[in-house]
Amino acid sequence: MRIQDIQDQQILGAALVVLGLAFGGAAAIAGLLAVDHMALTGPMCGPTLGHCIRCVAAVALLVAAVAVSGAGAWLMKPRTALSPAT
Repeated sequence: MRIQDIQDQQILGAALVVLGLAFGGAAAIAGLLAVDHMALTGPMCGPTLGHCIRCVAAVALLVAAVAVSGAGAWLMKPRTALSPAT
């Protein structure tokens, strides 16, 4: 693997971590909206009828945040360049 490839992977990894943080923020906002929704319509949303799309969206955004951040952190891991064969 060339040094330029390693640097490109690390830049991509940093961008994925930033994207994961954005997904995390969106998940937090979606979670707050879901909590407010469940407080207003407690009997309809939750244990009796199942969760609505607001609850599912908050969980999906959280899973996406963890997955994207994990992939980015893995790409940012220090690597050594392979020396050319002589």
